[in-house]
Amino acid sequence: MHYAELGLLAPDQVTASGRALYGPYALRLLRDVMDLRALGMTLEEARDMVALRRATHAVDGTYRRDWTREDVPLSDARLDALHARLRAIHGAYERQADNLARFDRWLTKRFTGGALPASGSSGGTDEEDLPEQPGPA
Repeated sequence: MHYAELGLLAPDQVTASGRALYGPYALRLLRDVMDLRALGMTLEEARDMVALRRATHAVDGTYRRDWTREDVPLSDARLDALHARLRAIHGAYERQADNLARFDRWLTKRFTGGALPASGSSGGTDEEDLPEQPGPA
């Protein structure tokens, strides 16, 4: 389904031939939706996040300090569910952050031949961070 049909994005302009044109703000929202989907959010959850961003941020992307609860078109129940989902995603990321960094370093070295980035918070050497290589069969 098209994101515009789902209420996630609205074109800035539609040409005479019916072609939708999107500006920088819509592209920012599209990037947000793609990131949220990559984090495992449903389209409904992503739509709620877009609604929250639209209510709390100006079109240029700056945070609106003057927004009020009435600007947010989501029920308290939807906001509570969204908050719980965000906390779950954030918790999962925190639990996996060291593993993600470790495997990123290993994959970078293994598949690009590139130098490993500086060790993250693990404090170990790069070799200690790498999974064991399988032996010959």
